[in-house]
Amino acid sequence: MIKVVDVVYHCHHEFNSPQQVIEIQKPAFGFADFVHPILNIQFVKHLNYTGTKKINGLQYTFFKSRNRFWYIPFATHRYIKKQDPGIVMIEGLLFPIQIILLKFSLKKKCKIIARHHGERPFKGIKGFFQRLADKYIDVYLFTSFNNADEWKGSVIKYVSKCAEVLEASTYFKRKEFIKSQTVTGVNGSYNFLWVGRLIAGKDPFTVLAAFEKYASQQTCARLFMIYQENDLLEDVKRIISGSKTLQQSVKLVGKTDNINLVDWYSAANFFIAGSHREAAGYAILEAMACGCIPVVTAIPSFTKITANGKYGFLYPKGDADALTSLLLSFNDINIEAKRLDIENHFTEQLSFKKIAADISNLCLQLYSVQG
Repeated sequence: MIKVVDVVYHCHHEFNSPQQVIEIQKPAFGFADFVHPILNIQFVKHLNYTGTKKINGLQYTFFKSRNRFWYIPFATHRYIKKQDPGIVMIEGLLFPIQIILLKFSLKKKCKIIARHHGERPFKGIKGFFQRLADKYIDVYLFTSFNNADEWKGSVIKYVSKCAEVLEASTYFKRKEFIKSQTVTGVNGSYNFLWVGRLIAGKDPFTVLAAFEKYASQQTCARLFMIYQENDLLEDVKRIISGSKTLQQSVKLVGKTDNINLVDWYSAANFFIAGSHREAAGYAILEAMACGCIPVVTAIPSFTKITANGKYGFLYPKGDADALTSLLLSFNDINIEAKRLDIENHFTEQLSFKKIAADISNLCLQLYSVQG
């Protein structure tokens, strides 16, 4: 049996309960329930708590730590060394000092996997240590090879060390359409759902500009916007109030509990996003799990998740005219057939089970070449 230790160096100081950390990190770690039985995987996390717990059959060990670039969690490293793992998986690419010192404490044959969660390369002295740590990392995991572009050359010397493994997934499952529409107040066929922060990187302005043109022709179209962070809320409200079409077609729902999102995804036919950058995109994965058709930007992660638009629709980021043209083409599609295809694609290619299979296969391959 191959011993694998999965490490999250980031410390959630705001939490003193293991369950809080496990819950907030669940989209990235649900794969653990499906890993190959030959892998003995355990998890090391950091928060305002110290101890070891067995949760749902998996072992978690918790330490207190600090979120400083130069801070070395010696207690964590002593524990990992004691486990004598064959493979250590580091969550995130922002911990080069810790990776270097951890590698020196482990047996030479131990392999290190680093899993990308949307981070960008450092510059200056921190970037130097990332390049140094690259010597000790055997495999990098990215949702899409293209997500690695800014890391290739600048940090990662050998592109062959990059592998495609989805960053996250969800346990969401589609609910009954009519019941969900009753719960949410969504009705009709041309309903679009926005789930995301109202920030510049999510680009609600392009979506609204395109939707205004679209809804002026498809008068039954409706856009429901669910958001947590609302930095641009006043700007969004100003745009909506300045357009009679948007006043009639856009509803600002605001914040809703995550558990209620299943009904929204199940009730709406289309999920729409304007993101300029995503490591994976939790919302698009939740939407597709419920058969909600993605209409999203052609960024690397979305292109990968939708199989280059086969299971959804892609448009160039920031291009409102292209999005308008795309929306106007939807009159001829079989919506329910498309939803079923997307739901099946999620199960086969985007689920925790698929992530677990990919990680398990990688670990087995790595372990087989240990020497």
